[in-house]
Amino acid sequence: MDPNAGKKWDMHWYDWLVFAVPTIFIVSLGLESAFGTTPGPGTAAHRDFRAVAHWFDPVFFQYNLIMTLVAVLVVPSLALSYTMKMANRKERRLYRDVPPERRGEIRQRMGRRASFGTYRGSVWLTTVVVLLGSSILLLFKPVSSSCELGVDFSLGANMLTMGPFMELYETNRDSYYSHLVRNLTAFQFGFLGAYVYFIGSVVRAYFTMDLTSNTFVDGTIRMIVASLLALVLSFAFDLLLPHDVIAPSTAAPSDVNAATPAPPTPPAGEEPREATSPEGSGNGEKLLSKQEVPFPARLSLLPLVAFFLGFYPKRAALGIERIVVKLTREIIPAMSYRALPLSMLAGMSYSHELRLEREGFDNIENLSNADPVDLAIRTCFSYSQLKQWIDQAWLASHLREDYPGFAQRTGITNSEELHCFFSTCDASHTDGVEQLLVALSADTATIASWRLRLNTLRILLNTNSSPQENEHDLTEREHRAPDIARPEAGTGSPKSQTDR
Repeated sequence: MDPNAGKKWDMHWYDWLVFAVPTIFIVSLGLESAFGTTPGPGTAAHRDFRAVAHWFDPVFFQYNLIMTLVAVLVVPSLALSYTMKMANRKERRLYRDVPPERRGEIRQRMGRRASFGTYRGSVWLTTVVVLLGSSILLLFKPVSSSCELGVDFSLGANMLTMGPFMELYETNRDSYYSHLVRNLTAFQFGFLGAYVYFIGSVVRAYFTMDLTSNTFVDGTIRMIVASLLALVLSFAFDLLLPHDVIAPSTAAPSDVNAATPAPPTPPAGEEPREATSPEGSGNGEKLLSKQEVPFPARLSLLPLVAFFLGFYPKRAALGIERIVVKLTREIIPAMSYRALPLSMLAGMSYSHELRLEREGFDNIENLSNADPVDLAIRTCFSYSQLKQWIDQAWLASHLREDYPGFAQRTGITNSEELHCFFSTCDASHTDGVEQLLVALSADTATIASWRLRLNTLRILLNTNSSPQENEHDLTEREHRAPDIARPEAGTGSPKSQTDR
């Protein structure tokens, strides 16, 4: 029986604080909302977080508290459930797939992952970030004057939310508040998009038995970066707005009337018609002019753009990088990297590529030197799948851009298949290189180039017996090393035994 099998059920008392602390904080706000004293107009009940309980309708606020509590507790709950149920399943699957000589390594390394203590630091970090972000999104209420209950931004804001528009606090309060609301909206929806993506990635990692502490750290960094990126890019919306929206006109009513053209003079013989104006409508409502509209319709796209930045941070960052490279092409020379993307491998998807990049394998050249057993322990992929990808990466790193065409024409996709092909041809006393050349090209110059490359590959395969077999031999030597050094009865020291 595995001695580590019961460790996943053990939790220290302080591990439960990650559930208790957010619950106590949110429940206390709910009790304050239900039984606390409602403040008078313009007067806060408290000078701490308890004042938040009186900014909204009690029923609406308590509903937001429940959503906040669920959003926060889902983080430690998934980590706890994974250590209790899924970690042991992954260990059994790897124990069946991995070669027998390395099964002891599986038991030793997976035993450390089957406890909540492995996730303690990352879960605390993610829980705090989610609590802060969801509080801004669901609990905080921005107001523009001290006469209302909420976060009183009439007292000012910080440089993070206002940036160069901080001077509007003294010159134009209307534009100041418009900028503030726009930037806060971008920040909140950027966080929301990153949180939705994080929940999806955690659920996927849960069911694929790939939930590690790095998953929570990556999600935390994503939420922070996406929120700040959306906030910074929200300043670009000022370039899309007309000048009268950025700095609304403060002209007096007389100036506005003077700027309004006079009604045309009716022709002779006709009675003058009464001029129509917004003030003269039957219901007495005053229509807003174009200069008085603070938020144009295209600003409604700001939450969508910010959510996109949070949900697809890699694609958004790639788009920004391309724009910057295009704008600075004449100033800074473009950098090119001789690296093959992981998308060249058969069976590789966008999610798989992101998962391998998180482990430090950004391209095919990196993956060709990976250990399939180590990656099988650290990721959701099976040993056989990783072994196939690593074999493909080895062959692709040698053939470079010609690898897709080679695999399509010959049907050989990895180094193991190529080694088996050469071995079969040698056993039947046929030239495997010449058979491959018939399928690859009919051009004389191209054939000469391919002949040299194929002969080089055959020499490398015969020398190394493929990267995986070489790794297998090394593992066997490591397992046999203690037997060689162990002294037998009646012999000398381990050193003399080894020397003999």
